[in-house]
Amino acid sequence: MTRDHTLKHAISKITLWRKGDQRAPHKPLLLLYVLSQYRQGHSRLFNYGPEIREQLLDLLNRYGPQRRDQRPDMPFWRLKGDGFWELQNADLCSTSGTRQPPRAELIEHNVSGGFDAGNFALLTKKPNLIDTLANQLLETHFPASIQNDIADELGFDIQYTLSQRDPKFRQMVLRAYNYQCAICGFNMRHDNAPIALEAAHIRWKQHHGPCEVPNGLALCAIHHKAFDRGSIGLNENMRIVISEAVNGTSAVVQQLFWDYAEKVITLPQSKSNYPNEKFIEWHQTEVFKKA
Repeated sequence: MTRDHTLKHAISKITLWRKGDQRAPHKPLLLLYVLSQYRQGHSRLFNYGPEIREQLLDLLNRYGPQRRDQRPDMPFWRLKGDGFWELQNADLCSTSGTRQPPRAELIEHNVSGGFDAGNFALLTKKPNLIDTLANQLLETHFPASIQNDIADELGFDIQYTLSQRDPKFRQMVLRAYNYQCAICGFNMRHDNAPIALEAAHIRWKQHHGPCEVPNGLALCAIHHKAFDRGSIGLNENMRIVISEAVNGTSAVVQQLFWDYAEKVITLPQSKSNYPNEKFIEWHQTEVFKKA
């Protein structure tokens, strides 16, 4: 196995925090941020206090689930158990191994972290590998509707693959919703082909959401992206909920979002195709941003 493949494999096997069905994108977002900085010529190690804490916290607040305490220190410390991440000054902390030290110690002792010397040299020698790893992380942990947002923000050149997409799922969902957006009714066609109408997973496929109609919604491109970013969601009565974070001065924002607050979505004719409560609950807790 080449060094490239060894690193790809290690990143595909990073250990994620697990608790029930909760989403934990902390390590993927940290790695994406570090890779983006390497792409811009950053040195191997990052000082946690000035270079990681606030930057990762911002990414977690925007692309992670809503949590009272996001803890950017935890992935920074625990990545060292995944075989390619190295910490400097970690021996000055009051704990060792994977045991988490008090977060203030990372700042007090100027703990720094980054890819180990061998893998950093590999990334420096093969900068295209950075984009490959970023693409791998995005496809594994985030839905297609927002992969490009993260890639554009962090400056990656990614190539989409269709390996994770299921054309049958799209066909079944659009048919169940009569080829119109379940929120706004958008149903533009070019001849017989729907335009900007997509099949959204309620529970993301990357988090074990099945490609079945009860886990799908037909949404226009705008409402699909907003649904996956947590700007809009559903409650248990199939009514539309809008995040308090949604804002904008144009009348279009009012018309596309706030005018639909508390309205029931357009449902399939067959009750067997209605959104499943357990998938709605997952989206409420793991994706939707109340504020």
